[in-house]
Amino acid sequence: MGTMKQIRRPWMVVVIATAVLLAELSTIVKGFPPRHETVGCVRHSSSLNKCIQNAIQHYVTYMSNGKISDRIYVMSIDPLAFPNATLVRNRNIHTYFQSREMRGFKNSFVTDVKADLNKLEFLLQFHMPALDVHGSYRAELASDRQIAEWAKMFSSIRNSTLRIHLKGMTYESDDRIYVRVNITDFDITIGDHTVGFGWFTMSGNYSDHSQAFDLERGRNILSIVETEFTESFRANFQQLLNDILRLAPFERFFPSQ
Repeated sequence: MGTMKQIRRPWMVVVIATAVLLAELSTIVKGFPPRHETVGCVRHSSSLNKCIQNAIQHYVTYMSNGKISDRIYVMSIDPLAFPNATLVRNRNIHTYFQSREMRGFKNSFVTDVKADLNKLEFLLQFHMPALDVHGSYRAELASDRQIAEWAKMFSSIRNSTLRIHLKGMTYESDDRIYVRVNITDFDITIGDHTVGFGWFTMSGNYSDHSQAFDLERGRNILSIVETEFTESFRANFQQLLNDILRLAPFERFFPSQ
């Protein structure tokens, strides 16, 4: 009997581990806790679009920090870190929006989803009540980077709509079919956008060049900030989608029955 227990215990460990993994994958696939009886969104169901919408909404609201389970993490979308952005670069002054971090997406609402699984094409639409991007502003003299000014900087975006078109493609891994997506269109309609600064700190022989710094700071950089925001958001969103889709085969996300 002792020998039998030693042989069966590893088998039981495998069974338990598999059960835990499947429970976690059901959370990943559906976007709902594993206690729900349905796993994935049935491919040919009349409620396919609504199922996908509910799954995405659950993820946005409850998993936007990237925690899928106690053992599985993906990139956080709230907060979401952006790379440094160059705002102005001319022969006199270079200005940057650095250490950018966006917050507020977890309060967004999924307002529309359309999916064509035969073509692997998707439309996602979100209403985003409030997004805030915080970071630091830095401006430096092109000829001498030690002559500079910097301050806290924020970008506040209100009542915006995001429409995303996705095109998917399948690939094989470990004899299973997976899907990855490319964003073909990423359109943000912004209701209201403001940019502001905190207290400024200067360095070097700043006073001799203060007028040039004032000129660049007073420039209308709203459109530049929006462009940099949109490009960074798009790249991160696509990475997040593919990180999630990589966690389970296509059949687990969209079972045929």
